[in-house]
Amino acid sequence: MELLLLLHELLGDAVTAAEAALLLSFDQPERPIIPDVRFCVPTLSDEDCRQHFRFDVAGVIRLTELFALPEFVITGSRDKAHATEAVCILLHRLSYPKRHYDMIHIFGRSTSALCRIFMHVVMYLYDRYEDTIYCHEAIVAERIRAYADAVHRTGSPMKNVFAFIDGTKNRICRPSSRPGRGENLQKQVYSGHKRAHCLNYQAVVAPDGLTLHFWGPMEGRRHDSTLLRESKLMKYMEERASIFDGYVFYGDPAYGIRKFLLSGFRKTAPTDTDQRFLSS
Repeated sequence: MELLLLLHELLGDAVTAAEAALLLSFDQPERPIIPDVRFCVPTLSDEDCRQHFRFDVAGVIRLTELFALPEFVITGSRDKAHATEAVCILLHRLSYPKRHYDMIHIFGRSTSALCRIFMHVVMYLYDRYEDTIYCHEAIVAERIRAYADAVHRTGSPMKNVFAFIDGTKNRICRPSSRPGRGENLQKQVYSGHKRAHCLNYQAVVAPDGLTLHFWGPMEGRRHDSTLLRESKLMKYMEERASIFDGYVFYGDPAYGIRKFLLSGFRKTAPTDTDQRFLSS
């Protein structure tokens, strides 16, 4: 509208309405073409489904049932998708690093709509499974002895190590400061060790590959030991001594030694005995 008024002021009646509309069309940003696609899982072969979502058709449908999503997912911006399609958007986005633009031709939706549906499902699942994400207590209680035995059988001299803890730095773009806040966000999330802007996450992984505990994020400049303290994982285990008493995680030397956590030697020149322990 502002451009139309400017044209009228400069050229007066010399520009017709049709010409003005044509000029305005050139001022509009070019947008990606969204194909006329109607996504439907049952029309896919099992192999195509595995390639896109890492589940076959029956697996996607079963997962949708287990998530207990409503029949239609409706975002705050009124985007509407069938529950199965919403789950497929989630799975496809997480199956491999990709952009929302890469998903347009599969789902026939704009990048902004795909982003909103994806985030809606993510937040729904986090609210539903928050306690399980922090620690899957039922699985730990059932398998902790088997996990410790499995670690010992691989050559560990310890008989009570049942899982492994570590921090992961997820790289992000350099953030900009918000107007009027007087803050330095890029300094907060910059890791001098990794020489990158990132966010920190903490995870505990069992010998069978299951993630038993996940927590975060924190600023990239934070140390792994800070994540451990802020996550209150040690306190959580202390309160559930009937499950965890006598067992420990194993982590890198930065964590130190705690009641429920064992780490390697921090010596620069370990002895032969130390080296055999570390190698095991």
